[in-house]
Amino acid sequence: MDLDYGMLDGRRPYYRFGDTDGEPLVILPGLSDSLQRDEPNRGTAMALTGLYRAFLDRDVWVVGRRRHIPAGTTTQDMAAAYATIIDEHDLWPADVIGVSLGGLVAQYLAADYADYVDSVILVSCGSRLGGYGEELAKRWRTMAGKGEWSEVIADTERKSAPGYQRQVLPSMIRVAGQFVDLRPEVPADVVLSLTAALEHDSREILGGIDAPTLVVAGDRDRLFPEPRVRELKDGIEDSTLALFKGEGHGLATRKPKRVNDICSRFFDGFRGDGLYP
Repeated sequence: MDLDYGMLDGRRPYYRFGDTDGEPLVILPGLSDSLQRDEPNRGTAMALTGLYRAFLDRDVWVVGRRRHIPAGTTTQDMAAAYATIIDEHDLWPADVIGVSLGGLVAQYLAADYADYVDSVILVSCGSRLGGYGEELAKRWRTMAGKGEWSEVIADTERKSAPGYQRQVLPSMIRVAGQFVDLRPEVPADVVLSLTAALEHDSREILGGIDAPTLVVAGDRDRLFPEPRVRELKDGIEDSTLALFKGEGHGLATRKPKRVNDICSRFFDGFRGDGLYP
């Protein structure tokens, strides 16, 4: 297996693994990308290869957003930057997976740069945040602006972790925050990423997505509730919905094998009700 990681142009973290001769797969991560405290490293690279082991026969690129995001950057602006990466590294047409905030960006990538996207999978996102999701994002943005990093991370875990972990993990994070500096590498990037998510509304451009699209979500996602997920799916003509019962926003890490199995079948051309979990 090939493995590479570092910073593209000195400002954008990336991890590349799998088979460099395989079909390109570009993965756009969620908000956790901006919460990172360290440079790309082998430990994270190995964790990602484990998370996406189903795709190791592909040329997999997990590409973060740039560090020091300019003020006013939108999810559409972020999509344009990803298009540049795909073009410069001759990855097109690529299959694309966008998770949470990455899924919002992937919507514009598929709509505005159709030649670069062969198919797209949108995980744990909708056409826009739900009402409660907006409240959460605003609260996290306020806490981030105050530098309350243990509270930000604890609260995001509380809203995405399953079962008992919802109570246990936040407490562990708060305790850790008393001894470890949890401040991300570029604190302002968290605020600007949350602002971009709050301003995202793709309803008017969904009809312009021609790439086959799979929407994967949990029916108990508190950031992107089922009506927003279905609004996303219904706005894209060639789309399929895989809705996981009883799952929340942390679906991609909570059920990676089941999610990746569905994604693999979709990439292989399978469509229809058989994709449902």
